[in-house]
Amino acid sequence: MLGGRQRERDVSSRVLSENPKEVFMEQTKEFSLTLDDRPGTLAKATDAIAKAGINVEGYCAVPSGNSGKGTFRVVTKDPANTRKALEAAGFKVQDERDAAIIDVEDRSADDFSKLRDTLQELTPARRR
Repeated sequence: MLGGRQRERDVSSRVLSENPKEVFMEQTKEFSLTLDDRPGTLAKATDAIAKAGINVEGYCAVPSGNSGKGTFRVVTKDPANTRKALEAAGFKVQDERDAAIIDVEDRSADDFSKLRDTLQELTPARRR
């Protein structure tokens, strides 16, 4: 018999699709960094990850406006070594969040609303 945490981990690592096949989500981390908003800074951060042999699965980079800073969020399949690579390159990870990597087909927004609804059902209430 599975304990509560094991059941939660097993359930949270998959999403049921409309067909009988299950779609598995790889659990990982999303890192958030504050970068100087100037040419080459984002390239330096992504270069540190690339030199460590880590593939970027997803990212978002947004300038914050007049402050001369920006936010860079990055997701990889190797969070421990991603953090090490960024810190070795002189960057400070500001925030770390749980994330899931889901491979999906290029489809309409309606299909993604179904995925969103399923993910919300699987998300523990305390994390909403």
